[in-house]
Amino acid sequence: MNSENLDISKEEKKRHKAIIASRTMLLMQWPAYTVLGLMGILLPLLGTVDEVSLVGTILLITALTQLVILTKYGVNPGFFWRLCVMIVSFMASGLLLSGLFSEYFSISQILGAYLAGTGGYIVIEGRYSFSSRHIESVVYCGYFAGVMGLMLFTGWPELTWWTPTLALSLYLLALGHTARVFIYRESTSKEA
Repeated sequence: MNSENLDISKEEKKRHKAIIASRTMLLMQWPAYTVLGLMGILLPLLGTVDEVSLVGTILLITALTQLVILTKYGVNPGFFWRLCVMIVSFMASGLLLSGLFSEYFSISQILGAYLAGTGGYIVIEGRYSFSSRHIESVVYCGYFAGVMGLMLFTGWPELTWWTPTLALSLYLLALGHTARVFIYRESTSKEA
């Protein structure tokens, strides 16, 4: 019986560490992703910008932000998932900035696959790390990314203003907003 209680206690501690790590991740993501999202919207409005370079650079900065987050809290529950997302972010950025497979895949296909994949991760992590804790905004952000990724990947809708840069920027703004809302709700629920 004691060994069962110890196992439950270890699982509870592991889950608690995952929640704290995820909360820290969201706290760091909020300003970083909001600034990157605004950059992606404002820079094309201010002048002519090479879209592939802009999206690749934004993804590179996103991956570096993820690297800082991973090194900040080390190996915690959920580390493998976050490591995979960081690697995928670096790969997507590298594919775009190097132009390695540009004759086979368009920017919309690469970014669409990235958004759909990371959206799936956000839904899974949201369900795992934040169960019963204001989860709806985190999971909805994942669904939003997945839908935007599928839209980009399929080329729908065919509108001049619907670009990969806009899709990535909206995703990052939604992710930043979701992180801010989650942190705010967590802090007010603790105070109550």
